[in-house]
Amino acid sequence: MKDFLFRKNLTVKKFAGDLGISPSYLYQLLRGERKPSLQLAHKIEKYTKGEVTVKKLLDHVLHKKNNFYKELDIQQELEVHERRLLELEACDESLKKLYESLERRLLRLEKEREL
Repeated sequence: MKDFLFRKNLTVKKFAGDLGISPSYLYQLLRGERKPSLQLAHKIEKYTKGEVTVKKLLDHVLHKKNNFYKELDIQQELEVHERRLLELEACDESLKKLYESLERRLLRLEKEREL
């Protein structure tokens, strides 16, 4: 978008006014601090006669969203593994108790046998 403004010798104030947005909002868009709505992206594409496309304007948003979903998938996978680990630890604890109980019973039976 910066290139378009430069090539067309347009001021930020004029471009923003033509788009119906504030110059400060346009500056934020130019710096990548904010992303336009789909409606504004279409308006920019139409105004620039396709020199600045909706795809180009929203690619970063889509990339960010994809990264979010990847992180979400990783987080969910970690939660599944954590639950499984807790289940296994609980089983391990149960097995230890069972083993200790069997040990006590064996000792008791051995003592009874000796008598």
